[in-house]
Amino acid sequence: METGLYINGEWRPSLDGARIEVIDPATEEIITDVASASKEDALLAVEAAHAAQPLWAARPPRERAEILRRAFDL
Repeated sequence: METGLYINGEWRPSLDGARIEVIDPATEEIITDVASASKEDALLAVEAAHAAQPLWAARPPRERAEILRRAFDL
């Protein structure tokens, strides 16, 4: 399972390398750890989303809905 940040079509660690432990509340055991995004990581993600928006908008509404539904199902 990938636990990095998915930005601009690729998985990568946070810029500062920070990670957060994910704890099971029922057992208080550590399940895994995941990348902790910084403000700079968030800005990179927003820039990537902004650049991708025209291609997304050009897709037919039905196709966009199917993609979003598949993401929801996952």
